[in-house]
Amino acid sequence: MKNKEIIKPILLIPAYKPDNTLLKLIEHLIKSDKHNVFNSIIIVDDGSGAEYKTIFDALSKIEQVTILYHAINLGKGAALKTGFSYISLKNKDLPIITADADGQHKPSDILNIAQQSIVMPNKLILGIRKFRGKIPFRSLIGNLLTRFIIRFLTGLNLTDTQTGLRAWPSKLALKSLKIPINGYDFETEALVRAPSLLENKAAIAQIPIQTVYENNNKGSHFNPLLDSMRIYFVFIRYCGAGLVTALVDNIVFITLFSIFGDIVLSQVASRSGGALVSFYLSKNIIFRSHANWSYALIKFFFLVVLLGLISYMMINVLITSFNMNVIAAKILAELILFIASFSIQRHFIF
Repeated sequence: MKNKEIIKPILLIPAYKPDNTLLKLIEHLIKSDKHNVFNSIIIVDDGSGAEYKTIFDALSKIEQVTILYHAINLGKGAALKTGFSYISLKNKDLPIITADADGQHKPSDILNIAQQSIVMPNKLILGIRKFRGKIPFRSLIGNLLTRFIIRFLTGLNLTDTQTGLRAWPSKLALKSLKIPINGYDFETEALVRAPSLLENKAAIAQIPIQTVYENNNKGSHFNPLLDSMRIYFVFIRYCGAGLVTALVDNIVFITLFSIFGDIVLSQVASRSGGALVSFYLSKNIIFRSHANWSYALIKFFFLVVLLGLISYMMINVLITSFNMNVIAAKILAELILFIASFSIQRHFIF
């Protein structure tokens, strides 16, 4: 009987204009890896330029290290995808450990996450920082805001959404190659999509790691304003789709009510038109769901009917009890149901 092949994860580090911290990290890591946890180490030079050639040349002389190159800077997401593609072609079933090049991750933590990936090869494992003590303001506020947005949008209760130390199942790394994002927000998008791509709502594990910021995190190329805006694009996407749906819904309602003066007829027609637009946008743009079309559509139909009835009752209450204009009552009712609709869609439909 053949012995079961031992899983040995691969370490992947995207690097843009690194200093000697990266070289020291790799040397320390190899010395610390007493049990040869890693299969190999892949470093992607994301267009750092000629002035950083000596660092990458030194790294390339280390036996376990392979260097991949971008001719120009394409972004952290692109560097990760280059590594994923290279690794997937050679070692399709091995977990991939990603770490940052700026010294934020201790070798002991990197090795621990790698060992955890052997135990849990089908989970996305996050090395979560504790955010205690002296933390750079841009790192602290960025993480807090992103935690709130991701929890609101997806229901995922994550302690550290911006950690670069992660263990990626081979299946997730391969499927993430299709994500059309190349910046820092690639990691957030992959994180949000992980339960769907892995077809498992409990697909994410969180392991505590040390919080390290070298020189107040000056080595990081993360732009707090621009990159956070890209990360929050998921939220903007939802609001934009909701605006389009509300526009269609209210135009149909106002038009029909002006012609027939019938709230029920106008409400049914407007909800039907808005529902078709909303379903398409929700499935393909907001949640980017892989759920079965027919099954999701049936559940979505019942949601529309339920919310339509609630909206109708709310409109009548607002008109009769508060003497509100019909159009104003309609808009207010829809605004109140906006968050409820998103939450139900997220948990039960998409």
